Amino acid sequence: MIWTILLVTVALLVGLILFPSLTLPGKWLAVAQAAYRESVRQPLFWLLLALTVVFMLISVYLPYFTFNEELKMMKGINLSAILLATLVLTVFSAGVSISEEIEGRTAVTVLSKPMSRRAFLIGKFVGIFLSAVLLAVLLSIVMAMTIYYRNEIDQEEPRPQLAEIQQVETALGFLPQAVLGSLRYLLYLGHEMSLIAPGVVCNLFQVMILTGLAVALATRLPVVVNLVICLTVFILGRLSHILVYQSAPEREGNPLVHVMAQVFSTVLPGFNYFDMTDAVVSGIEVPWGDYVLHVGVHAAVYTTIALLFGLILFEDRDVA
Repeated sequence: MIWTILLVTVALLVGLILFPSLTLPGKWLAVAQAAYRESVRQPLFWLLLALTVVFMLISVYLPYFTFNEELKMMKGINLSAILLATLVLTVFSAGVSISEEIEGRTAVTVLSKPMSRRAFLIGKFVGIFLSAVLLAVLLSIVMAMTIYYRNEIDQEEPRPQLAEIQQVETALGFLPQAVLGSLRYLLYLGHEMSLIAPGVVCNLFQVMILTGLAVALATRLPVVVNLVICLTVFILGRLSHILVYQSAPEREGNPLVHVMAQVFSTVLPGFNYFDMTDAVVSGIEVPWGDYVLHVGVHAAVYTTIALLFGLILFEDRDVA
């Protein structure tokens, strides 16, 4: 699993770095490349990356005032930081990339090539979401490093005896100790990344849904309104199941609140099911096939609905 995570991480980084310069078939991919390039090059991407990295580094030395739970607390807040950074990036990028192009009439140039509005919308979504994936991968690497160093400071959790390290030392024992030490460090990082990977992937599923919604709303609404609506949907999606439980008749809750909570719980995506923070910080293994894959299908359905809604809004929008 460790080697798989390391290979996937390297492949993702290489693929995302090379993506803007590749020659790909399909007009929607050209739009995706342009949107990705624009999103990554904007100052917000680097600002979010820098601020989140600084926050993660500071979190290594923060006192959490818990009894042998500091590492778990740090993992939880760092996962939340990755989610927040990617959400802000995608919603803002959707507003800038789509709303301003339509309002500034620059979308006319793209759509007159000719290019269908469907290809334009899907390309924008793919490009913006891939920029969030790049940000999440970079921050995940930093998070794995902070977990490693926090554990070195507190020795809160015993360092696991990884079979991969023993195999490397057996096969490459002739190498200098400095090289073997670097390989051990790399494998420990891979081990930490394998533990947090389900949480990061499920966070990206949440980002995918809200990116689809932000892209759809950006065809009609300005950035600020788009951001407010996406934030509202996210909060209601996270809290609707709690409201349903708390407002239930057997708990003497408000009937009107209960009805509204049931509506929100039915219509909106259940973002609480995407939250793997408790499992990640507790070291519970999250099954990829039985849970993460199902959550991904759930996210894909809601994303498709959001993009179809955006296409309906965009079809009769005057861009000339």
